[in-house]
Amino acid sequence: MARKPRIHFKGAFYHVLLKAGDDINAFPTVADRREWEALVVDGIARFGHKIHAYCWLKQQLSLIIEVSEVPLSRIMQNLSFRYTRYFNKKYGGEGVLFHGRYRAVLFDPKEWLTPAVTYIHNAPVRAGTAKSAAAFKWSSHQALTGKTDVPWLTTSTIHEAYGKRPKTAMKALEKDVAKAAQKPFDKVIETGIDGSRILGNAKFRRLVTKPPRKTKHTVTLPKLVKYICQQEGVAESALKTESRARHESRLRQIITCVAMELDTASLTEMSDRFNRDLTTMSRNQRFFREQLASDEELQKKIKRYKTGVLRL
Repeated sequence: MARKPRIHFKGAFYHVLLKAGDDINAFPTVADRREWEALVVDGIARFGHKIHAYCWLKQQLSLIIEVSEVPLSRIMQNLSFRYTRYFNKKYGGEGVLFHGRYRAVLFDPKEWLTPAVTYIHNAPVRAGTAKSAAAFKWSSHQALTGKTDVPWLTTSTIHEAYGKRPKTAMKALEKDVAKAAQKPFDKVIETGIDGSRILGNAKFRRLVTKPPRKTKHTVTLPKLVKYICQQEGVAESALKTESRARHESRLRQIITCVAMELDTASLTEMSDRFNRDLTTMSRNQRFFREQLASDEELQKKIKRYKTGVLRL
């Protein structure tokens, strides 16, 4: 029976489970866990997703991922492949390290974010590895309750779900996780409603399974690229070469930003247009948008180009 295709859209939240093969300890040493986390961090930089919670057990890894342009399948395949390669090289193994394909449930964060967090943080309790979530070192529980700092972990979204102030949110989260440990765990967080791999109310399920509506672009991509290139005094052909010249690289990111914000093209279409690797484009666009958030002159330029393009 063919696998159901993964549902992907920018901003989607997934609860992901990855299990090691039978009787295999995926992390024999602390150094191995550190290597895994280094690959996780590299993945965030490459693909632009966010990780809101995680737990690294010896035979099961779980995390909450919010994706951007790059689909979950590519993120997880890259991560599992690279760690398996590292593991086999170090321990002289061959073949697969993880048992089958990862499992992922697409969920509505408005309704299921906090239950998913308590479920993940209590994984060591269910496995008999620790007496409480607070006693286990290799999960996001310590960071989300203010005990440690994990720079690559996105904490603000979960804190906002628990309270307006970080300290209040941390205490509420800690109590919620401890309380959840005393109750039976709902396996629906691993399977979705009726095994659908989707978790949310009927409206959410209809929304995410509805075929995307094809929007009629107000301006074509060729016209958009031509307009901005003319404004910058650069030929489009210069943007397709292998050159890494700073001005051309910057212009590619400006055009990509405008095209995506006007829904004229996706990041994949832009990488194809400029003959660039999608991973590199994703990383560069993330850095560009980080700068855009604090650079008023750049914000004015993007706004001016968007206005100009819409007048074509």
